[in-house]
Amino acid sequence: MLCDGRWLSQAGYPELYSVIGNLYGSQSGSSGDQFRIPDYRGLFLRGFDAGAGMDPDAGNRTSPDGQATENVVGSIQCDAFQTHTHDYKLVQTSGISQQGNAAGTSATSTPSGDPNSPALTSSETRSRNVNVNYVIKFR
Repeated sequence: MLCDGRWLSQAGYPELYSVIGNLYGSQSGSSGDQFRIPDYRGLFLRGFDAGAGMDPDAGNRTSPDGQATENVVGSIQCDAFQTHTHDYKLVQTSGISQQGNAAGTSATSTPSGDPNSPALTSSETRSRNVNVNYVIKFR
């Protein structure tokens, strides 16, 4: 079934409901109790870190239902740029120079700020992604 975030009837899909339950949301309506399947459209899937340390921002992930901060299967991270700076030369002008800096007498190396302030920054550069468990069928 396509993971497109649709609502399904608990009574109509009891096996699927027994596996994912209300992880992605639940609601009651005129057609009975419903649960939501995940919506992975437009996201890159990322293997669940499970304490391996490959996901340095694991503690800042958003829960599958979007209501809390939680590091679980199905939690989501937004895209971000790794925090970094670049040095550039700042030249103080004081007239025309015959040697050294073309338009000044002194230069200092100054670090830049975030590349696209106010950009989303992090300890890694990543695409928006969602935690998943990869499984293999053996029978």
